[in-house]
Amino acid sequence: MVKHHLFPQEELLARWFARHGINIHEFTMVVPEHLHLRVHNPGGRGGPWNAAWREYMNANLHRRRIPKEELLRKSLELAFRFDIAGPIVPYYGHPIPPPGPQLFADP
Repeated sequence: MVKHHLFPQEELLARWFARHGINIHEFTMVVPEHLHLRVHNPGGRGGPWNAAWREYMNANLHRRRIPKEELLRKSLELAFRFDIAGPIVPYYGHPIPPPGPQLFADP
């Protein structure tokens, strides 16, 4: 199990999130490592997960302020789109919870 940042750490995106009041390290989702690799590795540059966030950012560059609640909703929308689910915990100061009963779909 690993902590997946719902808001990417990629420098450009991280700065953009910070401007909109998001501390990227407050929101990570505990997921199996193979799912983390699936959403980040294909194609490089953070994979399809980061690409989806770059697309959203570029579509919203004209907006002066995006409410934190909207960005949180978008992060959960992407989690559903990429078929990942797990507890949301801060990156720092919070251990990865032990796995409990889980249901996994076939890849």
